[in-house]
Amino acid sequence: MKENRFVNILYMFFKRLAFWGLVITGFFFILQMQSCRQDDIDTSPSLKLEFSTDSLLFDTVFTTVGSSTRFFKVYNRHNSRILISNLELAGGSQSYFRINADGRSGKRLTDLEIGPRDSLFVFVEVTVDPAGQDLPLIITDSVVFEMNNNVQDVKLVAWGQDAHFIRPNFYDSINDIDYYVMEENTVWSGSKPYVIYGILFVAPDVTLTIEEGTNVHLHHRSAMIFTSGASFRVNGTLEYPVTIQGDRLEPGYSNIPGQWGYIWLSATSRDHDINHAVIKNGTYGIIMDSIGSLNEPTLRLRNTLISGMDQTGLELNGAWVEANNLVVADCGVHAIKIQYGGKYDFRHITVGNYYSWQGAIRQTPSIVFNNYFVDTLGTVYVRDIENAYFGNSIIYGSLQEEILLDIYPDNSHANFLFDHSIVRTSHQQQLGSFFENSLFNQNPLFESPSENDLRLQEESPAIGAGDPSIALDIPTDILGNSRVERVDMGAYQYYEIEEDEDDEDQ
Repeated sequence: MKENRFVNILYMFFKRLAFWGLVITGFFFILQMQSCRQDDIDTSPSLKLEFSTDSLLFDTVFTTVGSSTRFFKVYNRHNSRILISNLELAGGSQSYFRINADGRSGKRLTDLEIGPRDSLFVFVEVTVDPAGQDLPLIITDSVVFEMNNNVQDVKLVAWGQDAHFIRPNFYDSINDIDYYVMEENTVWSGSKPYVIYGILFVAPDVTLTIEEGTNVHLHHRSAMIFTSGASFRVNGTLEYPVTIQGDRLEPGYSNIPGQWGYIWLSATSRDHDINHAVIKNGTYGIIMDSIGSLNEPTLRLRNTLISGMDQTGLELNGAWVEANNLVVADCGVHAIKIQYGGKYDFRHITVGNYYSWQGAIRQTPSIVFNNYFVDTLGTVYVRDIENAYFGNSIIYGSLQEEILLDIYPDNSHANFLFDHSIVRTSHQQQLGSFFENSLFNQNPLFESPSENDLRLQEESPAIGAGDPSIALDIPTDILGNSRVERVDMGAYQYYEIEEDEDDEDQ
């Protein structure tokens, strides 16, 4: 009996202990719940907002001073009330956009509540004046949400000027690429600029022609890709060149490299002809892949300026290229990279490479010659440079050596020749036969190399040093000055520059 009584006492003790344990646990649970709520607002950092879209596009093209309003919804998918502590435009007071939510408007709103399983409309308005010359063609911003120490946003994109906009009509979910496919022969012309947003694919056997005076702008990371059999024709003139650049027109962006991607003339594309063009401020200027025709050059470049490239101005991969009156300047890696062999004829070109951007100084030579590649298995394939001719040209820059020879297995496969040219190099000491009647390491005395003005000063050694026979088919320079009476090296003939003369585009 005593043992049973003792057992009963223990049972009652542990029963009461369990009861009070549950009470205490419940008490702490309530405290915990209260700590995550302030007046029934759930403050858990695990909560996230959902949006009806991740990007809000204003597809109106503004032709007058005007505004447009769009909206999106913010969803609270949770079973408790939430508080958006801060809702603001990333651009702050300088933003072209305004927001309105819950009857309140401005650039920044605070303390917006959303009930459980409820939603909130956010209206966004943009007002622009397309007459402003500094207005970007595409205006971007974002609406930023802060809730429970989490930050989320919705992107905003609006068209800021009257233009033809090439917007994506396809999406590649595997590679996360938006792109537009041009399926018919197309001509771009007129006073309105063309703005490429995303990747422009020119379909096989389709020709894109750009007429004189046309401005083409590419958004950040946008590019033009010409597929097999496709052709690119640029018909600029001295008075009205074609300009290809980024879409930021503010003065601070006029010389910033890397604002857009590249122009890629892919393998077996053909009959590309670019005349009087200004191509500037991209990542790569032109990438030209293997020969597309056995009878004609794949690419002809005439009277063209390529400058301000973050990487390389011309990357030529086993191609057939003819160029004259070409200027390549201010490129972060190489000005002209010739690799995997090919055929090249350059006459009266000027390479002046003094790239320096935000403390980054170029460390790689301006011109590269390569005649081989190595596959993934380590097998070496030699593709000879059939010909790489530089006549009456200037190859100069800020490095002591501006030519890189990446030749396999020896220099007998290089097949390059500098004829009546100024070249900054030491290779002539071992490879004298590759240089004829040329000047080595003599400063060409450009007018203002730091500003990419590569016209010649009066004392330049390039003046009168060119071979007239090389210039027979190129009687004028890139600016239309005559070479009949005197032939200077490079793309520019020397002429007296007036002090107040407006800056030339080329």
